[in-house]
Amino acid sequence: MNTKTNAEKEWLRKLTSGQSSEKQEHIEPVKVAVAQSEPKKAECKPRQGFKDVAGMDELKQLVTEGFINVLNNRECAEAYDITPPSLLFYGPAGCGKTYFAEKIAEEVGINFIKVVPDDIASTLVHGTQEKIGEVFRMAERKAPTLVFFDEFDAMVPQRTNDDRNYQNGETNEFLCMLNNAAEKGIYVLAATNHPERIDKAVLRTGRIDEMIYVDMPDDKARESLFRLALSKLPAEEGIDYARLSDLTKGYNCSDISYIVKVASRKMFNASIKEKDKPYKLITQSLLEESISHKSPSVSSRDLREFERVRCEFSPKDEECKPATIGFHM
Repeated sequence: MNTKTNAEKEWLRKLTSGQSSEKQEHIEPVKVAVAQSEPKKAECKPRQGFKDVAGMDELKQLVTEGFINVLNNRECAEAYDITPPSLLFYGPAGCGKTYFAEKIAEEVGINFIKVVPDDIASTLVHGTQEKIGEVFRMAERKAPTLVFFDEFDAMVPQRTNDDRNYQNGETNEFLCMLNNAAEKGIYVLAATNHPERIDKAVLRTGRIDEMIYVDMPDDKARESLFRLALSKLPAEEGIDYARLSDLTKGYNCSDISYIVKVASRKMFNASIKEKDKPYKLITQSLLEESISHKSPSVSSRDLREFERVRCEFSPKDEECKPATIGFHM
């Protein structure tokens, strides 16, 4: 029997016997990361929140009105009997869903728990269900808490008629925990590339209130991405950001991040080779060269499929057209 299994059994024994301590900050088998807003830590690594996000103006406004304003004006929110909605971000990979959720936590300044599928995986029967429950209990103890589930489709797959399917129980546990979680001070965000794989019962209001399609960056967003990235690096003046945006049509946010990193790496190696200081500057021609050697990560075929999914899950989006978004560097 391996060490991981022994650790899980010990954790479950303590949990069921009531020995789990309220003061315990991290429960090892769950391995969830809790990031609290603390000014002392911010001095080491400043938290910029939405300032680190290029574009995404509509999404920023939606989250500001739905989350930030509500949490910052609780007395008024209680008078109107409103709580922040639970949100599911979906769309092509590499477009900033996970990053944006993390920046929401910085912007709001409350407890933050990020959970990925491996965090709740277990080799024990019903072990995953116990871990799911503990995530929500931890969030309630630390309320108000923003809980973010990444790759959500892997956690709540569609249930089958086979009672022996262990994932049915895991999805059922999520259904129970998600029910009106905001009333307990637990605010849920989730992200996925494949909403069609999620059990339909999870997507009803009261569990996941709103689904938001995060599309590929448009011309303005791509230009903002380059501006934000290069503002932090040694780069020459007069960079033609509009041209860079035009050359990267069809590229997602992570593609643009990688293009800038390739150019930056070349100037880094050139600088240490000649030991220049001030360092050699990233140039327009170098950026264009980097673009020419990088193909878009998301194919046109994939984009057509994402648009089909969007029209299925967000049919009231204006003609299912792409929305202006952005990302980070």
